[in-house]
Amino acid sequence: MKNKKERYKPYRKHNRFYNIEDEVHSGFFFNTIYMLLSSIKYRVRHLFRDVSEWCAHENPVEKSKKLSITWIGHSTFLIQVDNTNILLDPIFGNASLLFKRILPPGILRNNLPHIDYVLISHNHRDHMEKSTLNYLKKRNNPMIFIPSGLGKWFRNRGFKRFNEFMWWEQKEYKIDNSDVSIKCTFLPAFHWSQRAMFDKNTSLWGSWIIECNGYTIFFAGDTTYSEHIKYIAKEFSHIDIALLPIGPCEPNSLLKDAHMDADDAIKAFCDLGAQHFIPMHWGTFHFGAEPFDLSIKRLNILWSENNKLSKKQLHVFKVGQRINF
Repeated sequence: MKNKKERYKPYRKHNRFYNIEDEVHSGFFFNTIYMLLSSIKYRVRHLFRDVSEWCAHENPVEKSKKLSITWIGHSTFLIQVDNTNILLDPIFGNASLLFKRILPPGILRNNLPHIDYVLISHNHRDHMEKSTLNYLKKRNNPMIFIPSGLGKWFRNRGFKRFNEFMWWEQKEYKIDNSDVSIKCTFLPAFHWSQRAMFDKNTSLWGSWIIECNGYTIFFAGDTTYSEHIKYIAKEFSHIDIALLPIGPCEPNSLLKDAHMDADDAIKAFCDLGAQHFIPMHWGTFHFGAEPFDLSIKRLNILWSENNKLSKKQLHVFKVGQRINF
């Protein structure tokens, strides 16, 4: 690890987190209304479009010794390795009354295998679904890793098995009846947090590195492209798989300070030096003023045109699809 003084850190003021000092955010309410109005024609159009081409029908396995990754939709993944099941940013329903699903969840919630760990990147409703977390708590009560500042939300709802993380903090757990352990490190992202009207940035946001059974997996959470990617690459010189967001992408002038598009995601992938690219945060909700599959079409074109990526692998998942590594 590098000296801690060299690490990218959040700025904190009056018990709120910021990506940088003197950061200015545009109005949340205005942006939401603008995006709703901008995406009306695509919202209407998708009602009459058959999206079955993006849906796989694979039954989930209970456990996997080898690394297996299933895309459930948006930023929700099931990672299975060394008989351990990890769920990332769970959402199985709609993001809100205004933002309903286009693609159905690739696995129904009650068909999930036993979940050992849940990793949360931040508290936005399209990344942290209360009903699913309550369901998992009642079913088998997995350990939940959350950003700093979210503990109060979980305690108030009766959760007891959770750990809060600051950027660069890591924890390692021994896997039951095994010589293998899982190590999770919470890392920077350039984004924000908010779940209610007045709680903006009272909790942190971030990305994750998961290390288990010889694999290193980077989960970017929700983020724009910024220098934090290069700081992560300095700390983790070998990353096997990068799960990176590619949307929403239009209008770029409004979204570029909060989200990656396909071009930004490829830049981040190259900075990380990873071998496998898995795109996420596209197709599931109409968060931008574009067709739901525009982000993935752009990614495919940019990937094919970039000679530097000839020895890398792009994995475009359908929802519900499982890939073994």
